[in-house]
Amino acid sequence: MRRDWLKRLSGQLVLSHVFVAVVVLAFALGVAQLTFRHYLVNSQVARLESQGQAIARVMPAYFTGQLDAQYAYYLIHALQGTLRDQVYVVSDIGVSLETGNSNLPPLSVSQAVLNRVLRRGHKYRGIMGGKIAVVGVPVSVGPNIVGGVFLESPISLSNETANSLTRLLLLGELAAVILVGVLAYAISWRLSQPLDSLRRVVAGTSQAGEPGRVRATEGEGPLEVQALAGEFNRLQDRIDVQVEQLKREAEARDALMAHVAHDLRTPLTSIRGFLEAMRDGVATGDAHDRAVEVAWEETLRLQRLVDRLLRATRIRSEGGPMSALSTRRWVEKTLERVAPVLEQKHLGIQWNQRQDATIQGNEDFLVEALVNVLDNAIKWSPEGSEIVVDTFVKDALMVVRVADQGPGIPEELLPRVFERFVTGDASRQQSSGLGLSIVDEVMRQHHGEVAIHSSPEHPGTVVELKLPVSMESE
Repeated sequence: MRRDWLKRLSGQLVLSHVFVAVVVLAFALGVAQLTFRHYLVNSQVARLESQGQAIARVMPAYFTGQLDAQYAYYLIHALQGTLRDQVYVVSDIGVSLETGNSNLPPLSVSQAVLNRVLRRGHKYRGIMGGKIAVVGVPVSVGPNIVGGVFLESPISLSNETANSLTRLLLLGELAAVILVGVLAYAISWRLSQPLDSLRRVVAGTSQAGEPGRVRATEGEGPLEVQALAGEFNRLQDRIDVQVEQLKREAEARDALMAHVAHDLRTPLTSIRGFLEAMRDGVATGDAHDRAVEVAWEETLRLQRLVDRLLRATRIRSEGGPMSALSTRRWVEKTLERVAPVLEQKHLGIQWNQRQDATIQGNEDFLVEALVNVLDNAIKWSPEGSEIVVDTFVKDALMVVRVADQGPGIPEELLPRVFERFVTGDASRQQSSGLGLSIVDEVMRQHHGEVAIHSSPEHPGTVVELKLPVSMESE
């Protein structure tokens, strides 16, 4: 359990916070100890210097004979204020007076230090052996230097004070480390909760809130975790949409299979019946010729159905070669293909060729797409009406617009018209539901788009195919 906690994000966050706190506080403790020692030792040396200057001001009377040794001792003790220090009054011949802490080692300053104080009249401050603070102050009578006052004091008291302060600081830092650990645990737990919630949702074990969703309210967790939760929810939404679309496609595919099976069964039944009649000799003469003609027509019907399914599969699986293509040639070739059907249904067509342009595309696929659009227009247009085709350039796009006068597309079907196998109820026996999906696929392969406009208030449907104009166009 302990090892598992250390492997968790919350445990690692706590350890990292505590580690950083320990390192920073240890560094601060070392700096503080050095600072304490330096400050206390300097303060001690400054005190010795102040005492030395006070003693040096009364010592000229001793060197001139105005002050005897006994009274000089008395003044030194009064000015010294403590017996922890050792005071030496020194002249050229050696130590004249010595008083104070007799436990300290005798004065052992170098000749260079003596010359600095007794010859040149400069003050001296230093540490002897790392343990004794020494201060030397010259004594002058008029312009002449007659001697000097040296004070010694152990720095152990300063070190002990520094150590005491360091121990107090260490206790405070230990308390701070414990506080950091507690706060780090609380913060890390709060930070890890959204991630743990996300983990439970991904694992499918979330027990609270909307199933399959992560709660990412404002202010809950850090921004990165909120963004991650939001992205996960959006991903889940896209998955739900795709799953729903796959369900609809599966339902439509099942309906299409039933429709295709029905379409295959009907002509196959007719072909089988006529072939049996001819085999058994029942169909003779004109009946025989009629049986052959019907069987041929039903065979062609089967071939058209199979060809349409194969074309849909081929267009979806491969892009095909692209080449420069004139819009005029594309539309003319397509209108030639649908002309017999227009005559059969007694429909007119008006082509308003406002502009021509060159596009990059696969001619076979583009013709197939436009044929599908015109097939739908022909299928739904009332007999004797007219279909209008407009071609023009707008915003560097070649637009081919096809408008019919049919009943339009039901509003609830408009968002799904480009899905495969989707058909209107009235057209299930005449359509495979692949036409507009083929159009959408071809447009996307050519970096274009298709748009459909249909409204219950206005009869008819308008389909716009938009393709980028080639740089070769004038």
